[in-house]
Amino acid sequence: MEETNVPSCFCGRPASLRTAWTDNNAGRRFYGCANHGHGFRRRSCNFFSWYDPPLNPRSRAIIVGLLRKVKAMERGRRSERIM
Repeated sequence: MEETNVPSCFCGRPASLRTAWTDNNAGRRFYGCANHGHGFRRRSCNFFSWYDPPLNPRSRAIIVGLLRKVKAMERGRRSERIM
């Protein structure tokens, strides 16, 4: 297992390791504020730092294509259940 120093976000807590699923960064991991998305009253300090290097264009195209296929299959399964 890979050991790494987890950075602290601006809130002073250890940052959370997350995965991006946008077309430009699908599958790429990053550190984000530990408070992001955790309740109405908690405020995110907007800390952000990439963990993984950028994907090469071919890898990005393959991952995005696969994600689109999975989403299409999930939509198909949902519509089958409705009928």
